[in-house]
Amino acid sequence: MSAPARFILHPTDFSAQSQLAFAHALRLALSNESTLSLLHVGDDAYEDWDRFPAVRKTLERWGLIEPDAKRSDIQEKLGVGVEKVIAEQKDVVDAITGFFQERPIDFMVLAASGRDGLASWLMPSKAEKIAHQTHVPTLFVPAGGHGCVSLETGAVNIDRIIVPVDQTPHSSEAIERGLRAISALGSENATLTLFHVGSTSMPDVKIPEGPWRVEQKVVPAGDPASEIIALASKTKANLIAMVTDGAHGFLDVFRGTTTDKVVRHAPCPVLAIPTNG
Repeated sequence: MSAPARFILHPTDFSAQSQLAFAHALRLALSNESTLSLLHVGDDAYEDWDRFPAVRKTLERWGLIEPDAKRSDIQEKLGVGVEKVIAEQKDVVDAITGFFQERPIDFMVLAASGRDGLASWLMPSKAEKIAHQTHVPTLFVPAGGHGCVSLETGAVNIDRIIVPVDQTPHSSEAIERGLRAISALGSENATLTLFHVGSTSMPDVKIPEGPWRVEQKVVPAGDPASEIIALASKTKANLIAMVTDGAHGFLDVFRGTTTDKVVRHAPCPVLAIPTNG
């Protein structure tokens, strides 16, 4: 069984898109009583410092701390440690992967922008590069999609999760994490959907016993990424959780893995879990 995330990293570029990803990172830190590291890569530490997401103001808006709360109250009352770090480096990917050598990060939250066509071949998104190089479970919060955490209120909607299933890589950890999320944050009608593309029968999967609702869907043929995205859009899924074993060979490196393709166009956050994660 995978352990809860204890050290969460959220790299931020201070954009509106990063603000939504920040809300997801903060909510995860609260749920796990984790240490949250907010990392910005920039040229001017002095100018950038005040642009970091306001943790105390956000928690106050969510009704979790009083307006006059001290910085230490976040740790003492909520069990969450927060640090803000500026890396004065030119290359964002190198700066973030280097941060992993200094901290015991075991989960990451990234804002992801959709890319496809020729651009994705010539210049894969930084989010994809970072995830491939760091090898920890990563939650991608997409541009233009809906999140499962409200930036304004902190409310969580996690009532429908999709877990793509195939023969390899094995999907057990994605199933476990999906059920854990439903158990902690879902309503009584929350549903986890096991989804397989490419044959008429579902691969053999083991579902832990519990009170949750689990359904299975099979599509005999089609492009897995396209079918996953279509199902997420049709069912208004809150989260897609999938295990990935990374890129293999020339075409995967340049075109992207199935997970990469889903991340680029998913209407909801995508949790990518590396096989060694």
